[in-house]
Amino acid sequence: MKTVLIPTDFSEKSLQLIKNAVLHYPNDPIQLVLASGYNKRLNSSNPFGYSKSKLIKRLASGIFQDTLSNLILDHKNKIYSVNIELYTGTSDRDFNDFLRLNHIDESIIPSSELCQFQNRNCVDITPLIDRLAPAVSRVAYKAQKQNPPTRFWFFSLKPFSFK
Repeated sequence: MKTVLIPTDFSEKSLQLIKNAVLHYPNDPIQLVLASGYNKRLNSSNPFGYSKSKLIKRLASGIFQDTLSNLILDHKNKIYSVNIELYTGTSDRDFNDFLRLNHIDESIIPSSELCQFQNRNCVDITPLIDRLAPAVSRVAYKAQKQNPPTRFWFFSLKPFSFK
C-alpha cells in the first residue's frame, strides 16, 4: 500500500487531486495525506489553544469536509485512509522530516499553484513537494484566484432609496 501526499488549500476544487490519485493508482489501495503549509508553529504551550485538530476544523469548511467524506465513500475500495496535516516547518530539513514521519512514498501535485487559501497563514507547499518529495506526479489543475476583499467595500455599495 502506497502513502500519497497531496497538497490542499482546503477548497472543494483542490479535492479533485484525490480523484487523480485514485485514477493514478488503479490497482493499489492508497493512504492519502492531504497537507497544507501553515506559517505559525503549533505547540502545546501555545496560549491561544491552537491544536492541530482545532485549527484544521477551522480551516476546512463544511463543504470541504462533506466533499471529502463523499469522495472517501465513493472510493472506499481504493482509499484506505485520509489524514490531514499542517506543515509548520521552515527548512528543507523540516520538510524531509515531515515526509519521513508521514511515511510518504509518492506525491501528486497540481500543474499550477494552489491559490484559494481562506487563511492568510496558510501557504502552498507544492514547490517543496516538487523539489523534495519522492516520485512526484503532476496533474492538470486550474483554480481561479480569489480576489482579496477590499478594505473599503462599503464605498462600492449602491445607494438605496424607498419609492
